[in-house]
Amino acid sequence: MSTLALPVSRRSAISWIMRSGIRYCLAIWLLQRIGIQLVGLVVVLVAGGPEYAPDGFFGLFYRWDSGYFACVASYGYVGQPCDGGSGIERIAFFPLYPMLSWAVAWVVSLGAVGLDSIAFGMWLVAAIASIVATVGVYRIAQHQFDAGTARRAAALFAFSPYAVFLVASYSEALYLAGAVWAWHACLRGRYWLVGVLGIVATASRASGMFLVIALLVLYLVGLKRRGERFRVIDLIAVGSSGLGVLAYWVWLYVATGDLLAWFHAQSEGWNRRTRWPWETLFNQGIHVLREPKLDWQIQAVLEVVAAVGIAVCVVVLARRKDWGSATLVGTTAASLMTSNSYLSLARNTLTMFPIFILLADLTRGRRRRWFWVALWLGCALLLYNTVQLALGNWAD
Repeated sequence: MSTLALPVSRRSAISWIMRSGIRYCLAIWLLQRIGIQLVGLVVVLVAGGPEYAPDGFFGLFYRWDSGYFACVASYGYVGQPCDGGSGIERIAFFPLYPMLSWAVAWVVSLGAVGLDSIAFGMWLVAAIASIVATVGVYRIAQHQFDAGTARRAAALFAFSPYAVFLVASYSEALYLAGAVWAWHACLRGRYWLVGVLGIVATASRASGMFLVIALLVLYLVGLKRRGERFRVIDLIAVGSSGLGVLAYWVWLYVATGDLLAWFHAQSEGWNRRTRWPWETLFNQGIHVLREPKLDWQIQAVLEVVAAVGIAVCVVVLARRKDWGSATLVGTTAASLMTSNSYLSLARNTLTMFPIFILLADLTRGRRRRWFWVALWLGCALLLYNTVQLALGNWAD
């Protein structure tokens, strides 16, 4: 009896897919994405969506910051104002996500770019980037621990409380696609790849500034572990990951003549200024106690909870001597906890991806039941935030 055998190259590819967790990650990504999109669809059908959002499937989570990304994709940074605004606030948003979204819109619309095609482009870029990021989280956890920990980390990441922003027309997914794979490359000693992937992250979000610092720490502390000697060329390769933010700032200076244009956009457009941490905490307390809108008040409480949880994670990471992860989580949180308030701190737990790997490792063996507690709690908060965002309410 004869049997049909797959070619060696195809068998190797299938074997690699199985080992690398792509099939598992694809399954949980589909489950997450279908679930979130269905919830959004039901909410919009029952309650209706905001007037400013495009109609149809690709406008289900076109909310808040999505309008600024679409504005940049449509008119650039120094073009006509959008929605009656002065336009300076759009400078706060980094360029890669709207650029890629516009490119997709141009292709699908055959050059006749409009809001509907841009909304599709934003949705597609986020969709592709989010699966890439999920696989990256899996691979980091697998490299550091084992496949079981990797599966738990990917699940906790995909169903974390603010994972709706991996589906929404926001830049988190694209940032994470670059950041997690730059991290993975650094762990494996592929330093020029770190630079290339890091540029994707630093051209996507301001969080990339803290990623560069953390990657440099990860490189330096990993030298002894990997038995490598220090080389300046490797340090330069890792540091080149910051070229994304540097290029954007240089372009802003050329376009506006203001060397600090991005910082001025933060303060003038968004009223973000550096404060002492106790001042920020005091302001956050005011939001918790006196915020007139219920959706904002609930998020203010969740931001305080997130701040406590992040602080605990930084301590645990430091005790484990995981200095790269502690640096990434700590510097990102410190920036947000020294602003006017803790605004968007809870949402940015999504960009602090080492937290999910830490939680996955802490819930191994006899503590496996805590993984399910964390997963179901994350799903419950994810459902709440999904409904809020679909309604056009504040979801951090």
